[in-house]
Amino acid sequence: TTPASLEELAGNQLEFDKGVAAYDAGDYATAYAIWLPLAKSGDIAAQRNVAHMLRRGEGVPQDSERALWFYERAASVGLASAALNAGMMRIEPDAPYHDLEKGAECLNLAAAGGSPDAMWELGLLIEKSAKSTPSDIRAAQAFIQRAAELGHEEAMLRVGARAEAPRSPQPPPSQSNMLAPAPALVSPEQGARFMVGVHLFDEGDFLAAAEQWHPLAEEGVVEAQYRLGRLYRFGLGVGPDVALARKWLTAAAARGHEKAAKTLEILPAP
Repeated sequence: TTPASLEELAGNQLEFDKGVAAYDAGDYATAYAIWLPLAKSGDIAAQRNVAHMLRRGEGVPQDSERALWFYERAASVGLASAALNAGMMRIEPDAPYHDLEKGAECLNLAAAGGSPDAMWELGLLIEKSAKSTPSDIRAAQAFIQRAAELGHEEAMLRVGARAEAPRSPQPPPSQSNMLAPAPALVSPEQGARFMVGVHLFDEGDFLAAAEQWHPLAEEGVVEAQYRLGRLYRFGLGVGPDVALARKWLTAAAARGHEKAAKTLEILPAP
């Protein structure tokens, strides 16, 4: 599988604009009929718009699961607004497509793209997780702080209340905590490349996913390090290689990735 070119992602602007005109005129059926072929051919803006219409039932019967499919296709090549919608749908508690891990991936991409809504939701998601480590909680607080700085009202209230609360004396940080950096935010460009790898992995093209994640792992993207380590651990798309699996899992674990640390515990000796 080859990632789409910029031309394919941009699509046919003239046709797209016809869809915009139809939508603005309230002719939703025509707008959907125009945008759907563009979405199927890889136009990410059309994918997002088709997803909106399917989710809302505008000009087409409501179909949330198909809407999610289009959102995630657009998110997989870096459209942050689509990633936000996909992430919010994935974390809906009673939805048939509920998947907190995939939701967090999409929200992280949207947060990397500058969405304060995604930063807020991702921060809450991390805080509520029973699996979150102290470094995860610090990362969650950083997300919420940044959302507040960007004007997110709930985040501003939360940060303001925390700042006004009396502080109890805190013990000095332990050496281990001082040496464990909080996970860094990825750039929008790195987030887009990571999500392409996720899409390739989901399609079963493990070699292409490895090729997508390897440079990101070299750049220090923690989740890419973890996923690349697992590919080497299980020989998915690449030959099984315990030494390389240990290298990348160790790098991710050193940055506070709990799953990487647990995988290291059961990794066979080289």
